[in-house]
Amino acid sequence: MTLNNKDVFLGWSAAILVACIWGVTGVVSKPLSMAVDPLTLVFFRYVTAVIGLSIIYYFTSKSKTLSKDLGDNLKIEKKDYLKIALCGIIGQGVFSLFNFLSLSHIGATENGVIQGMQPFATVFFGMMFMNFKMNKIQWAAFIASAVCIYAMSVGPTNEIENGTAWLGYVYVTCSMLALAWTAHLRASLADKYGSVVSMLYQYISVAVFGLFVAVTMGLDLSQIFIILSDPLLLGLLIFLGMGISGGSYLVQLYSFKKIGVEKATMALNLMPLVGYIVAVLTLGEEMMLSKTIIVSLIVVALYVFTRFETKASPDTVSDIKLTEQKA
Repeated sequence: MTLNNKDVFLGWSAAILVACIWGVTGVVSKPLSMAVDPLTLVFFRYVTAVIGLSIIYYFTSKSKTLSKDLGDNLKIEKKDYLKIALCGIIGQGVFSLFNFLSLSHIGATENGVIQGMQPFATVFFGMMFMNFKMNKIQWAAFIASAVCIYAMSVGPTNEIENGTAWLGYVYVTCSMLALAWTAHLRASLADKYGSVVSMLYQYISVAVFGLFVAVTMGLDLSQIFIILSDPLLLGLLIFLGMGISGGSYLVQLYSFKKIGVEKATMALNLMPLVGYIVAVLTLGEEMMLSKTIIVSLIVVALYVFTRFETKASPDTVSDIKLTEQKA
């Protein structure tokens, strides 16, 4: 298929838009996590995500072209119930819970940088369980990014009232690892049932589990009125559930078709930088030369890491492109 300049421009625009949407996850989550209990917020988020993805499925299932990639029916084999529940509860629920908890201790900038390490973590799990090996260039990129993250963790951090920075880093690292640990399994489910269908069931599983937790622990679900009474918080919740966890799939699929999976995936390396810039502009987080350099170096390291990825590992390519499912 020959692409003209317009197709290439539209493809790259869509890929960068996806990076921007996923890059602002921490910024969007910050006000919500400060207003509502994190555990309760996880439940609200995935109920919203179920509604959003259900609407998306309704329309995409009517298109033969879209349904081929996103899923054309809701039939799931019984043997996959446990896999879906595991990906939903761990890969989505635990990921979101620790992500929200981290934002009570560190800024959206630090949160976004650690979450941007998804490709590295995914590959490490691939090395442990799927015989994947990193080449020398990838090892160099990983080491460089690790040094940058260490420099950021011991350097000036956006101060959060009553927050403990090291605890925030622990929370967001656990969040990132929860998503990375289920990446290969999520990729296999997406290949089998379509990304929208497989994710819809994962969202349903975490929403049902969240309701069980809410009833068991006596969580105050009336906190939803805090969100409903504030147009900003309501808009952020809708964007978090329907935009980040739903609509971005369609935008990403469009970019895949226009410029290919590999090129579109490269754009995701901009996520830490996008999160940093937006956090500075919207949340008033401090912009520092040292932090700007560190974030830029991490983006470069991520680019080098994916650019020189071992071609014999197509599963890992699929996993890295599923970074969006963290959001």
